[in-house]
Order: sequence, then structure tokens, then C-alpha cells
Amino acid sequence: MSQQIRIEPAVNHERLDDEVIAINVESGVYFAMDDAAAECWTVAVAGGGVDQMADALHARYDVDVERARADATAFVATLVEQRLARTSDVPATAVAPPDAPPGGRGPYAPPVLQGFDDLEALLLIDPIHEVDDAGWPLPVQGDGA
Repeated sequence: MSQQIRIEPAVNHERLDDEVIAINVESGVYFAMDDAAAECWTVAVAGGGVDQMADALHARYDVDVERARADATAFVATLVEQRLARTSDVPATAVAPPDAPPGGRGPYAPPVLQGFDDLEALLLIDPIHEVDDAGWPLPVQGDGA
């Protein structure tokens, strides 16, 4: 049984159709994941592991389970390296593979994590990161004149 993959707490993410956008708010780097990578991410969010990722890839794409498992293992290593996820000693949660798409399984390309740091400086200076009880934006202080 594979280890559970856990998304790091500093990562915000959203799935939109066949794409996932994730951002590490501590590093300011954001990532895009399409197709196979989005499937793997969805399994990780559900508490699954590499075996469940391989099953999901096999269900959606024309790939054998052994290759899907090898590609999912490499993808998880990249997620860990980029501080988006970590492996856990907890056994993976059972995650049902997705239904095959209408018309059968699609062509396969290994999952790829695309990273972008062009907004890093802006994200790291974003005042939302350092808001106190007064909130943001701060009201203007003055004598009212």
C-alpha cells in the first residue's frame, strides 16, 4: 500500500476542468498542472498515494499501470522538491479512480509540474500576508480636516 500524499498547508489550489493552479504562499511561486498532473493532484488532495494516482491515470489515459506508477512516483518527488506536498507514514486513503472519458481513454503524456516565479516579488509583499486585527487596508488616520 502506498503512502498518503499531503498537500502542504502553505499551498492554495483550485481545479478548473482539466487544470490545477496551485500557489505556495510562502515562496510566492505558482504552478500549473494540466491533464495527467491535474489527475495526480486531485488524488493527492483526496489523501491518496502513488498507487491511487496510477489507477486514476490508467482509467483516464492510454497508459499501463506500471508506467503510470513510475510517472506518478516521479511527479510526487517533484511536488515534494517544490514544497507543494509531502509524503506521510499514514497509508493512502482509498480513492475511486475517475470514470473513463466518453469515447474511451485519451492519449497519455506523463504528469508535468509547470512552475512560474514571475509574480514572486508581488506575492511576497502582498499586505494580506501581514494583516493584524485592524485589517487591510488601514483606515486613514487624521484630524478630519
